[in-house]
Amino acid sequence: MDAFIDDPGQVKHTIDSANFQKEPSMDQSPTPAPESLSHQGQVETSANESASGSPVEPAAGRPAPGPSQSSAAPARPSRDATGAEIVAAMTAGADAALERELEAAMGGMSADEMAQAADKAPQTRDLQEDTLMTGRVANIGSQDVLIDFDGKSLGSMPLAEAGKDETCQVGDRIEVAVIGQDERLGLMIVSRKKARQLAALRGMQVGTVLQGVVTGMNKGGLEVDIDGLRGFIPASQVDVHFLKDISSLLGQTVRAEVTKFEPGEQNIVLSRRKVLLHEAEETKARMFAELEVGQLRRGKVKSLAEYGAFVDLGGIDGLLHVTDMSWGRVQKPEDVVGVGDEVEVKIIKIQRDKHKVSLSLKQAKPNPWTTVSERYNVGDKVSGRVVRMQSFGAFVELEPGIEALLPVSELSWTRRVRHPQEVVKEGDVVEVGIISIDAEKQRISLSLKALKGDPWSTVAERYAPGAKVKGKVVRTTEFGAFVELEEGIDGLMHISELSDQRVKAVTDKVKPGDEVEVRVIGVDLEKKKISLSMKPPPKEPTPEEIAAMEKERAAAEKRRASQKPRRGGITFDWDQGLGTLDPNKFARS
Repeated sequence: MDAFIDDPGQVKHTIDSANFQKEPSMDQSPTPAPESLSHQGQVETSANESASGSPVEPAAGRPAPGPSQSSAAPARPSRDATGAEIVAAMTAGADAALERELEAAMGGMSADEMAQAADKAPQTRDLQEDTLMTGRVANIGSQDVLIDFDGKSLGSMPLAEAGKDETCQVGDRIEVAVIGQDERLGLMIVSRKKARQLAALRGMQVGTVLQGVVTGMNKGGLEVDIDGLRGFIPASQVDVHFLKDISSLLGQTVRAEVTKFEPGEQNIVLSRRKVLLHEAEETKARMFAELEVGQLRRGKVKSLAEYGAFVDLGGIDGLLHVTDMSWGRVQKPEDVVGVGDEVEVKIIKIQRDKHKVSLSLKQAKPNPWTTVSERYNVGDKVSGRVVRMQSFGAFVELEPGIEALLPVSELSWTRRVRHPQEVVKEGDVVEVGIISIDAEKQRISLSLKALKGDPWSTVAERYAPGAKVKGKVVRTTEFGAFVELEEGIDGLMHISELSDQRVKAVTDKVKPGDEVEVRVIGVDLEKKKISLSMKPPPKEPTPEEIAAMEKERAAAEKRRASQKPRRGGITFDWDQGLGTLDPNKFARS
């Protein structure tokens, strides 16, 4: 009994149950009794002992009933007693032990004081349905909760109506709504769920944010249960962006804003999109306050564009420009990142007035040029990929972020290259030699020639004057034909050397592609030129001819020696030419 009665007014209300009774109507069936309630701190009595009339064990610390009382005392309600049994036990005046417990619970209050407390108690028949009341949890059963309304009345509520996020313990204050009365037991039937609904409706207006569970869907949108109230979210208001499949939200708890509300019909139209936008704005404002230039942040690639990628930093989108994706050259953003990729970026610029953030992926990593001298040295043989070409040379990527120039002058020892595409193509992997490194200016020069010896250094040994060699005519001009002697070594055959007879046009004798046998008549290593001839070599003089020539030379020497000096002191030899007396120098123009 002390588990339920903490107030004399409660006892008076229970005993004076006539205040709560009225004649039941013929078409109204009596309200079923609340389910069993457990009595905290009360000694259990089995159902068998109550039925047989056996004496009930006294509670701890209480005197046992006398012999005259034990035989007539009815059984006390057990922990699993129903509401009817509780009330019956409370109203049974024949149990002396119960009377003593009532007197102890009354705390010495007189009958007049009890009557005054009962007069102040509200009449339950005057309470209308949906009336909100606040009471104290007096007892918790397996299925029902007994609520004491300040000692003036008692109410019964299903335990299942306690909210998941609410505590329901003996002594807690709780707001409930009256939904009916149990005339037989004198109890009010109350509901916590109904109280939440009434509280929500009482403060509901356009703009109110509610929370509910998505219970269904149709072509128009989603149905939401808000503590028993039905809400509807149109498909266009489900998310910030259009969702093709809104069924993914079924069973989830969502927050939405009231956009339309009709109290009479309890028609609630909601917008989840507005709540998401508002939360996004709050997150963006908070993030902008935290961001600083130089910070490293992790984000997810949200979308790609021709000029870069947009990265979600957790509420704020930053632009990762294509030039800041890598220390090397990037043609397209998708060559480096893809939608959904997790990346670590560095904040390089913040425009708070425009809410723009610039990011860099390459600056989040060390600059490879700072340690280039540790990995490369002049004279090293390296390989790389040709990534782009200009008229002055080709750019070769040695590693991501390190590009070197292969000048057009370093492409061939023997060929006159006008454009690098004559030797290499974009995408080719080439082996080259390093000829210079300038880490400060971030420049490396390469050479294809450095890996091959200069063929002109040994040309004089292979093509001595007078040697006969074979070659192929590669091109012709007005003044002669170029003959390829070996790869990279061409010689010029002048038109005058095509034949010992007069030749009007080079093509009269040779054409490109002709295989010819020629004679080397001269080699100029400094200018890297070889002179060729198709004319037959001059005949070697016979001994007789050589002797005659020597005799004629000796006679000429004798004549010069015998000549007298001429007047004026001028002497000259026709074999030596006119020298300074050449009349051409004095001719009038």
